[in-house]
Amino acid sequence: MKYRWYFPIVRRLVGEWVWAKAKAVRNWYYLLDRKRRIRLLKRLPRRQICAEVGVWKGEFSARILRRNRPKMLHLIDPWRFEPAFPNLWHGGSIAKSQDDMDRIYENVKTRLASARNVKIHRGTSADVLSQFHDDYFDWMYVDADHQYASVLADLRLCLAKTKPGGLIAGDDYTWGYDQEYPVRRAVEMFVKENGLSEGLSVLHSQYIIRLPEPKPMRQN
Repeated sequence: MKYRWYFPIVRRLVGEWVWAKAKAVRNWYYLLDRKRRIRLLKRLPRRQICAEVGVWKGEFSARILRRNRPKMLHLIDPWRFEPAFPNLWHGGSIAKSQDDMDRIYENVKTRLASARNVKIHRGTSADVLSQFHDDYFDWMYVDADHQYASVLADLRLCLAKTKPGGLIAGDDYTWGYDQEYPVRRAVEMFVKENGLSEGLSVLHSQYIIRLPEPKPMRQN
């Protein structure tokens, strides 16, 4: 084919069109995800003692405060940069260094400084939750490390720390198709090993598990 002077222009315009469509799809997904999270929050009781495990920039934390008006909201996150996971937000996809993670942490503190019913804990879920006695929380929301073993470990910790009849909820149930959906597999294993399958409800990317009274014995 004979080279035409307008080929570079056409390529650039096509590239811009594809990029615009990609941004539109991304924005649509974020809006849909926000609506799903709001639906989940409507199922979580108000004025309770609760925790969010995995906070990032505190955007969902602010929604919990506005919608659910908790008696006390405990926010748990190490805000630790992990370059071993370059495709994840805290491993290089968004945050590029530990300095970036430190800035995000400081911004969360500033954003929520006026909320007297918030306590921020900087540390891993295992380290922080060990400071609370069992059956402490009315409900817990898990959105931390999405690797299978990490999700399962967090859910087991939440089982010990959540009251009988309480709720354990979480995000990204449908995440990770290229990794065989690690969050979903961890949730399915957790409910299976604790006999909680009947208490599991899935709202696409969100899930919620209602604990019975009395609770099952913790599995290690």
